[in-house]
Amino acid sequence: MDELKVCNLNAGWNKRQILFNINISIKKGEFICLSGPNGSGKSTLLSIIAGVQTEPVFGNIKESVPISCLNIKQRAKTVSYMQQKEFPTWDYSVKDIVLTGRFPHTNFTGFYSKADFYAAEKAIEQLNIENLANKSILELSGGEFQKARIARAVAQETEFMLLDEPVAGLDFTYQEELLSLLKSIAKEKNTGILISIHDINTAARFAQKIALLPKFKPCLYGTPEQIMTKENLCAAYNANIEICTHPIYKTPLAVF
Repeated sequence: MDELKVCNLNAGWNKRQILFNINISIKKGEFICLSGPNGSGKSTLLSIIAGVQTEPVFGNIKESVPISCLNIKQRAKTVSYMQQKEFPTWDYSVKDIVLTGRFPHTNFTGFYSKADFYAAEKAIEQLNIENLANKSILELSGGEFQKARIARAVAQETEFMLLDEPVAGLDFTYQEELLSLLKSIAKEKNTGILISIHDINTAARFAQKIALLPKFKPCLYGTPEQIMTKENLCAAYNANIEICTHPIYKTPLAVF
């Protein structure tokens, strides 16, 4: 499966439509950022693509077969999803939490194999949290727990990863490190990665494509240069915005 497509998607909740005519595609190997103002439906869109929220009002999510037709394990082998918030209640270690990302790959016994333990260890190394491996998740800071959750998604080894605000709560240095890592995973493991992120300037630096989600309007989808125009951003954020070029990275830069 080389591509995950969102086709003519209209959806909402509590009898209120939030998403309007969404058309985006995520190809394997691509790193894509989903951005937009608060309340525009970014989390809703990610959860629908992952198949964990209510079915779309209209439209569908296309793979070789519709994702809604896959059973839970098949879906979890195809798409890994990290929701925006998670509140730990059980006293598990970080390595145990990361290992749960391997559950879709277990057989009917539910036991983990050597390959599963290796994948979990590798993910912990990639996120540079070896020093936290034996630590209880109840003792972690918000940023540390965020890294452990991302390591779990990486260990899942899916064709597509959907991460809802993975850099929220992380300082600038860790944001840079994590976004660089995710972009390298997309390329090296040929994984399609879609993340939501509030800072559209950061999105422009790292993303190959941006999906800009205005409130109650169709999604704009394209390269950072195509999406980050004064007209698009002023309309999406209802603010006076100027566009210039970043002096170092040479990417579009929105000045508010």
